[in-house]
Amino acid sequence: MTDKQKLIFRIFVAFSLLYAAIIFYLSAQSSIGLPSSSSIPFYDQLLYYMKISDIPYLMDIAHYSIDNFDKVAHMILYFGFGILLHFTFRHSDNLTLRKYSPVVAIFIGVAYGISDEIHQMYVPGRTSSFDDIVADGIGIVLAQIIFWLVVLKSLFFRKK
Repeated sequence: MTDKQKLIFRIFVAFSLLYAAIIFYLSAQSSIGLPSSSSIPFYDQLLYYMKISDIPYLMDIAHYSIDNFDKVAHMILYFGFGILLHFTFRHSDNLTLRKYSPVVAIFIGVAYGISDEIHQMYVPGRTSSFDDIVADGIGIVLAQIIFWLVVLKSLFFRKK
């Protein structure tokens, strides 16, 4: 591994640890204000246009996203964590970590999500939830799937 590759790996490790620290900090807050449907700009107009466009499944997704904003936030937060973990393991000098970076990222990401929920059990005003762990896992797995779709697309469309 060259000095440049080691530096890149260390940078990804630092960003992954920083991201994990941010997740920990957010989990340690007694309350985090989540937006309601009335505070989201153009929410009513968006629902109106989805209704007249006769795409009911989009309305179901929109309603679920608003009603369960905390789960969506978990998915988005852990999606970013999954991308960082993937790049961290992909740039490791350990061949096994590089080869299995998606699997290791999923394992480490979900394990961190579980530890985060255990941590929240002891934070006043917060609750621990299995649904949050599922949302964390979905975010991590989606990051790996989307990463590999992008890689496969780039390989498929590579100019010869």
